[in-house]
Formats: sequence, C-alpha cells, structure tokens
Amino acid sequence: MRIAALGLIASVSLAVLSLGCSSKGSTSGTGGGGATSSTGSAPSGSMSTGTAGQTGAGGGNPSGLGEHFSHGINYGYVPGISDEQSGILANRAGIDSARLALPEGFLETWGYDIEVADNQKYIQNGIIDNVVFLNGPSAAHSTAPQGGNLDFYIPQNLYEPIFLGDGSVNPQNYWALYVSKTVTTYKDYIKVWSVWNEPDWVSDYNVTLGWSQSPPTKDQLPRFNGSIFDYVRMLRITSEVAKKIDPQAKVAVGGLGYATFLSAVLRYTDNPVDGSVTAEYPSTGEHWFDVVDMHFYPVFSPGNSDGGVDGFLAQRDDFAKVLSAASASPKGWLVTETGAPHATFGSIQGSPEYARNYYVKVMTVAQRERMMGVHWFMLSDGATPPTDTFGAMGLYQSLSGIPTVDAAVKTETGVASTTLGHALADARFDPDATTALGLPSGVEGVAFQRAGSTKKAIVLWARATGLAENGMAMAQIPASGAFTALDWDASTKGDQGTTLTPAAGKISVSLTSSPTILLEN
Repeated sequence: MRIAALGLIASVSLAVLSLGCSSKGSTSGTGGGGATSSTGSAPSGSMSTGTAGQTGAGGGNPSGLGEHFSHGINYGYVPGISDEQSGILANRAGIDSARLALPEGFLETWGYDIEVADNQKYIQNGIIDNVVFLNGPSAAHSTAPQGGNLDFYIPQNLYEPIFLGDGSVNPQNYWALYVSKTVTTYKDYIKVWSVWNEPDWVSDYNVTLGWSQSPPTKDQLPRFNGSIFDYVRMLRITSEVAKKIDPQAKVAVGGLGYATFLSAVLRYTDNPVDGSVTAEYPSTGEHWFDVVDMHFYPVFSPGNSDGGVDGFLAQRDDFAKVLSAASASPKGWLVTETGAPHATFGSIQGSPEYARNYYVKVMTVAQRERMMGVHWFMLSDGATPPTDTFGAMGLYQSLSGIPTVDAAVKTETGVASTTLGHALADARFDPDATTALGLPSGVEGVAFQRAGSTKKAIVLWARATGLAENGMAMAQIPASGAFTALDWDASTKGDQGTTLTPAAGKISVSLTSSPTILLEN
C-alpha cells in the first residue's frame, strides 16, 4: 500500500494498513492496497489505441475489436469469510477476475496445493484470468532480520545458478525453487505472475526522482530491501523458470507506482556489480517481463472522477514513455490496484457519486486503452461505517460478522460494478463504433460489441469540472434501431432501463457525470 507519497500520509489514517492483511499470511494482502503519487493529467481519450506501440497481452489488433478485459478485484482479508465466499460475492458484484497472493512462507507451511481447491472454485464461480503476485519468502529463505516483515525482504541465494546441469531447478536458488513449485501447481489457473508487490514503495517521493539516471539502491527500497539489480535478477529467474514449465505464462513487474523505477529495470541487467551487460548477464530487465503491472489511486490527485481517470491515463503515459525511450518490445498493461472512497476523510476527496463514477469510467477507459484488466481495491469496506479513506472503497459494506453471503450489502460502487459487469460481460472494445459516435466536446463515450452478438453496448457520460460530479450534456448517437438506457443502479431493477427510439437516424441522450449504458435492442 503506497500511502506515504507526496507527504499525504498524515491525512490518511494508518488504520488502512490493517486492510492489507492477507488470508494467506501476507501483510500486503491478497492484493494489499496502494496509492501512487501521480499528479499529472492528460486529455481523456488521448491514447485510444495504446501508447508507443504498447498493446495489452492479448490486446488485439489496434484496428480491430479488443480482446477479453478483466473486471478484477482485490479480496482483502475478512475473518470468517472464506476464499470461496469471496469469489461468490465478487461475481455477484459483476467481477470476473481476482488478484491473489501465494507467498512462499504460506505455501511452505501449509503445502503447495493448499489453494488448488479454491482456485477451482473461483473458476466455477466465474472468477477467471486471475493474477498472482509472488513474494513473502519463508523465514528460512529470507534476508529479513529476526522479526522483520518477510514481505519486505528479498530471498537469499538469488545468485546461485538457476538450473543444474541436468536442466532441473537448482534447489539452492530459493526463489527459483519457489517459482517452480508454485507455477507447476497453479499453471492451469494462473497465467500472469507478478514479481513482488510495490518493490518501488518509498516514504519520500523525492527519492524516486534520481532513478532515471541512477540505479535504485537497497537502502532506498524499504519494502524490497534489495537493489534494482536484485529485482532484475528476480524477474529473470521468474521468467526462465515459469516459461520452462508453462510457455504461455506471462511475467509482470509488481504493482509499480513510479516510471523512474521501470526506467531502471529497462536499463540494467541482473549483474550484481553494476547492472552492466556481460556474457553471464546478457539482457536488461526489459527482456524478462511481458506485462506492466501498475497501481494508481486518484485520491492523491484531488479532483472529480474525470480528473481521476485523467491521472490514471497520465501515469500510464509516463510508463509508456520510458518503454518507448528504451525501444522495448510491446508489453501488456495491467492495473492490479485502483480504487476511490465513497466517504470523505480529512482533505481526501470522497463521496458515493465520486467512487461509483470513477469505477465505471476507469474500467471503461482501461478497456478502451486495450489493457488486460483492472483490479479494484477492494471487495468490502473495512468497517461499517468506514473509518478511513482506503477502508471506504469496498464494493460491499464490511463483511465482518455476516451470517451468510446472502446477508452482504453492496455499496453504491458495488451496485454500479454489478450493472457494468452485467452489461459488458465479455464485451469487446469496438474502435470503429467508438469513432462513429461523433461525440461533442465535453462528452466521453466508448462503444463495445456485446458477447455472442453484433449488437453494441455504449457507455457515455458528461465531463465534470472542479471537485464536483456536476457534468451535464446532450449527445446525439447514430442509431438504426432502439437502445435501452441503463442508469448506474439498473442491476437493482432487474437490469431494466428506458427505451430510446431513434429519430432521423439518431437517439438523443441526456447525460450527467454518472455514466449511462446504452444497450442495442
């Protein structure tokens, strides 16, 4: 969880840290939370087919329909709620993917197959294309001092040979052995393996400014406690081992917040001396990963939900620029943490309208940008009522103490996520139909082709100004037949909406900051 950037930690309750406790024994959570410090902005829609030649893994031909997009979730840990129940509740909220943690310490303690049954249940319950972040070496394998947080220290023996002479994994390279056993066990359920969680976390953003010229050092990375050369080494080990076991596996950098850290990954090899290229260390980090996994939270850039999406795109653009400057091969794009609070604490922006509008907009825009998916933080609030910013981002009110999953109560964000999930279930981004919308200034919109059909789904909204969710506009949409207009809460009304009939080949739609979903009849 990246809450210290830009000096905002004082205004965010430290109680948020308790939300990162994982049911797998990881303090960073089954997707533990985080916030970046990005303050930039970019015109919404400025990069509708990806940036600098980077398309999502499976992102499709930029001139054709997009591919599957994951509406994902970080479960978090709630005592009394099982992993299977979390999957059921996520699916009921329109979610179809999850970000999971499988720390080595947990697997070594309970057995590597401990989560196989849960992963089978996830798929049965519609939670697919899941992502795992690899971290948490066992105490016996960690470089952590006595009593140190195992999630914040790299493993020992990284520079032992990865393979033995017979091609088998070297058991003395602890990270290689962990990756081998984990991928072998879960390769049928997981295709993206993210290396660590927020290795670039810092308490002072200014530290990151020098990373575009100098290598991040062990002392500068308090939640990794290794150098950039060590991180590239872990990417290399993960890539070589995982792809030997499963050639379709994809390796991701682990929930980054700073483009300067990615720049360093692209510049240096795993040479522990200076990161230079040698016969033993022939490739920079660019060679060892397939997916950029980033984290972004709009609360660190005050504004309305449109400003939040602009900041999201600006951070993506910052990452894309360093990829382009390094002439990197195309990478997939994945956001494994983002979220917005439905309540206000101190000076941090938050309201039910802000949170649900940001959810629908960021999911819609990310799919337009051909990302692989976005994982929301998180499944449920930390308490009812919530007591801090990050504890007010749930799709459900606190699940603590509920007698059954049927007793769970959705927040407005959860209602909106359900509506969007139903409307866009496996829909594919349609760039030609999006261009054909011909939207006026101040109106945002994305068109999709619905699953198993040639019929369209269109998500539209009016951009707002300042801090308020105050957008208002009219749009004329080309149409040869009727559409059904759904409001954010249509999922509470049996997915029923208002029929809009075209006149002179167009339908008129009155828009606000709250997105409207149009489904072609």
